[in-house]
Amino acid sequence: MKLFLASLAINDQQAIELAKLVGKDQKDIILALIENAADGEDDPKEWVAQNREMIQSHAFAVEIIDLNQYRDDPDGLKAKLTSADVIWCGGGNTYYLRWLLKETGADKIISQHVKLGKVYGGGSAGAIVAGPTLEHFDAADDKDAAPELIMDGLHFTDSVIVPHMDNAKFASIIHGINDKLKADGYKTVPLGDAQALIIDGESQRVV
Repeated sequence: MKLFLASLAINDQQAIELAKLVGKDQKDIILALIENAADGEDDPKEWVAQNREMIQSHAFAVEIIDLNQYRDDPDGLKAKLTSADVIWCGGGNTYYLRWLLKETGADKIISQHVKLGKVYGGGSAGAIVAGPTLEHFDAADDKDAAPELIMDGLHFTDSVIVPHMDNAKFASIIHGINDKLKADGYKTVPLGDAQALIIDGESQRVV
């Protein structure tokens, strides 16, 4: 597995590390950006745009993919994701994102690619769904945003990414989530807003 799991997006140093993980120069990397976790947010435009700009600032060829446009076109979605070097899911509502990945079949397509060595990246909700469970994140996200509640993550890693640990707005809630996950026996990787976990096979490190 090659995973790049972040609290937010990608800073300058992390972009270098992502390029190493992919094995290409930044300018040669095609990144498929899925922002649908923010579909149900009341006013997501500013922070979604900021995260997008952070990702676009590193010379990657960024292609924004709206999963809703591929509900009846799994072959088209598969072709789009196949052409990318990195599949990235952004932040928003974790439960809604997990449901939409299943609803569109994107979860199976992404899983197939990850097993074959393609890099999966995600920020916040996109990082959380890569783990084994979505338990306890209802303290931060509205479960009712998802038409079907799916508590299983994608199981790309057996660790649960817990983002925003140093964020003044969310820290108290996030620390509580981390404590509950650990009490349930899950391995967690708490991340500050400027941090990301890189997993490359058996090795993993926080940058």
